[in-house]
This record gives sequence, C-alpha cells and structure tokens, in this order.
Amino acid sequence: MTAALPRTIRLRTLNALLASMVGSPHQLRHDVDAVLRVFESDDATDPGLDAGALAAAAAQIFRLLSPDSPAPAVAVLDHRHDPFDPLWAEERVAESLRAAGDAPDVLFWTVGLQEQYLAGPRGRSARQRTAYEEAVGCIEALVARQAGRRRVTVVVL
Repeated sequence: MTAALPRTIRLRTLNALLASMVGSPHQLRHDVDAVLRVFESDDATDPGLDAGALAAAAAQIFRLLSPDSPAPAVAVLDHRHDPFDPLWAEERVAESLRAAGDAPDVLFWTVGLQEQYLAGPRGRSARQRTAYEEAVGCIEALVARQAGRRRVTVVVL
C-alpha cells in the first residue's frame, strides 16, 4: 500500500467485512453501503464519534445485518487523536478489550492508524510503511496475548 485509503473505501471495506461476518445476502450489503455513503457525506457526524460511539454503531450494523444471529462484541482502539505509542499500547489495548466484557467473540477495530502513518506524501516513504506495519504487528500481538480464550478479529483502518 502506498498511501492511506480514502475514507469511502475504508467504510465500504468495513461494511463488506461486517456483512460477510454475519453471512448476509449481497443485496443487504449494498443497502448498508448506501446508508454508510449518506452518513459519510455528512461532515458534522464524523468528528463527534468517539470510540464508544463507533463501537455502538458497528454493533448496530451487526444487528441490522443479522438480527437473529449472535453478533460479536465490538472493541475500538481509537488513534485518530492520540498517536500510536508502543510504550502505552498494552494499556490502551487492555482498556479497549475491557469494553467488550467477557464476550467470546470480539471484533477489535483500530481506527486512525493509517492516517497517522500513511496519509499524504509521507505514505510513499518506505520508512513510514515499515513503521505502520510494525505498529499493526504490535497491536495484533498485544490483542492475541490479552484475548485469552476469546476469538478476536482485528481490523485496522
């Protein structure tokens, strides 16, 4: 990847991931994608979503996509305003996982990491891409270590 993906592509990727996790039909994915496109076009809604609101929105999408199936709990690690720092990463991952409680199935959603490392011209730098890959690897390793017996799916956008 040479640069951070545009926001619309990231939202559609998340939508496709959520829809495929609950096994919804193809048409429903398009319907949810249309809702996400309307949501993303409203600039006033995006800045107001903190980690808890993002988790609630993803949980609501799961319920909409498959109301009869058990949905995974959602844990959000938000790096949109606080830069990733390996020194504090373990504490922040633990805090995010605590928000999911004792759920056996968790979607661990990391947001803001691509903007931090790959946005703009610096995204073309091999050094920045390597730093991004190391940050993702660090988060994945910490989640795996702290997940216990739970099944955790890590998504980094």
